[in-house]
Amino acid sequence: MAVKDLIGQQFGRIKVVSRAPSGSRWQTRWHCICDCGNAKVMQASNLTTGKSKSCGCGAEETRQANNAKAKLTEEQVREKCAEFGFDYLRGFKGIQKPAWFRCQECEHEFETKAEKAIYGVNQCPQCSIGSHGYLTEDFFEARPDLKDVPCKVYLLRLRQDGEEFWKIGITRRTVGKRMYQIPYELVESEYVDTTFYRAYLLEKDLKQAIKRYRHTPAIDFGGWTECFLPS
Repeated sequence: MAVKDLIGQQFGRIKVVSRAPSGSRWQTRWHCICDCGNAKVMQASNLTTGKSKSCGCGAEETRQANNAKAKLTEEQVREKCAEFGFDYLRGFKGIQKPAWFRCQECEHEFETKAEKAIYGVNQCPQCSIGSHGYLTEDFFEARPDLKDVPCKVYLLRLRQDGEEFWKIGITRRTVGKRMYQIPYELVESEYVDTTFYRAYLLEKDLKQAIKRYRHTPAIDFGGWTECFLPS
């Protein structure tokens, strides 16, 4: 059976240079060079399936990064979690241990592993109940105290690597804080100050009016289902 020529192809950090002798079980192998400069003979199937993406230096960098995370101080955790909209309160005993945080948007206090707060893995449990565009009338009927909470309906024009689109959403934080978790450049923004319930109704009407222009961003992020192309 003919062997697919991989010479010159790049797989992660690995570039294939030339054919190597077959392995003990007749596996196809290639001489490769890693971006870090290391040369290594690698099995073809490991390259083409994505199992091997570096000579091993990538795994070492990940290990070092994890070690650095584990050494974060309480003050560093306080600074980092603020980037994702949380205030550190108390109880830090390591990033793998639970600690207490407060959401800057709704002021709800909750306990979670520190690493989930400082790297934006988790949302606030209270805010996430009505996130991702899943707000309903039932949500507000069950929580009438939230109807008059101050809120914003925002419209963001986003751009990255030639891709440009608009994102609609509602937030109880500032638009600037909402941008922390969006991996696109903010070109311009507009927003309307209102209440949480009125924001829900306005966002719902806007999405219905422009649903034919729905756009799926090239880079996935929380809120990507609320993106649209200019008409």
